Amino acid sequence: MRHAIGIELNERKSGSGMVATDNIIFRETIAAFLTHYCKPAKPIDPENLLAFNGSGSAVEALGEMLAEPGDGFLIPAPFYGGFKSDLQMRFNVIAYPVTLSSEPAPGETVPFELTVERIEKAFNDAKKKGIAIRALLLCNPNNPFGCIYSDKLVKDCLQFAHKHKIHIIVDELYLLSIFHEGSSMNSVLSYTDIPDPERFHFIWGFSKDFAVSGFRCGVLYTQNKDLKAALYNTMYFQTVSTVTQHVLMNLIKDLDWVDRVYVPASHKRLRESNKIVCEFLQKADIPHLECKAGFFLWADFRKFLKSQTFEDEWELFEYFMDNKLYISPSVAFTCNEPGWFRIIFAEDPKILQIAMERLLKVVQKRREELSKHQNETKTQ
Repeated sequence: MRHAIGIELNERKSGSGMVATDNIIFRETIAAFLTHYCKPAKPIDPENLLAFNGSGSAVEALGEMLAEPGDGFLIPAPFYGGFKSDLQMRFNVIAYPVTLSSEPAPGETVPFELTVERIEKAFNDAKKKGIAIRALLLCNPNNPFGCIYSDKLVKDCLQFAHKHKIHIIVDELYLLSIFHEGSSMNSVLSYTDIPDPERFHFIWGFSKDFAVSGFRCGVLYTQNKDLKAALYNTMYFQTVSTVTQHVLMNLIKDLDWVDRVYVPASHKRLRESNKIVCEFLQKADIPHLECKAGFFLWADFRKFLKSQTFEDEWELFEYFMDNKLYISPSVAFTCNEPGWFRIIFAEDPKILQIAMERLLKVVQKRREELSKHQNETKTQ
């Protein structure tokens, strides 16, 4: 077995039922890794780290522990669709959207801009509906936009949570995937002025930054002793295997290799792939938001809808599928504006080239069909 998986395992530990909270070496390795990349204002205590079988499991566990069924977590929308199932599927915690708009409101400068005013509005709307908001969940860098929140915005969100005595969860799953040259991000862990440490929780995972989604390992950092005690009682069902722990420890313990080899190579490939998609979208006259991090961009296909409805967005999604293209529609991200789609570009350039050439042909065919339909309608 050791030969088959290509690693050396301690015989006693690999055969035991040890969970990730028991393995101090694993947590110390993660603490060193996060210390290196997050530049924390205070030392990261390995005792405050909990590893789950995926970041989604960490979100689900926080939903279970911080809320009652029917309570809500505020999430800027559009948001990663998995958050809804993480919170609602088993514990019926509502993923309550902070609705953003493609048309900037007064005081906003870019499409889908997040502001504390919008968060406050969603909080009050939920309250009117009898939904008790227990937490604000931020994904930074953001999925599906690929944008990076400013320090000011994140700190304003921390103050908002403190003001309303709710928890705040900051998911930095794409921490090492900021590929845009000249762009950077300060991790929330680097802030010296977090107003309510007991209600602040941080999530990071291996799946995106290291392209190992199948290994299932996400990390929660919390200083809340009561929360940790509660989580320890249920983590048996969400543990990370000892083999996975061993493999992932080996992956991140050589920080020099991660710094000098892995991250630069990852950023270079993401830049190249993003460029391919952006150039094709420009050829096809399809607007999109600028992406600085992550593996995807948010593109505007509204002109290709028969009407501005979610039914016709789904029709367009199926049209793409019939033409062997899979891009995710806005409804999957709790967007309130039909016609936006998320395009993943983290793919082999040769495959990406084929996909974009196919997209170019498909949207041209769609244009012709819509034009013909409109002309026929006018003559009736």
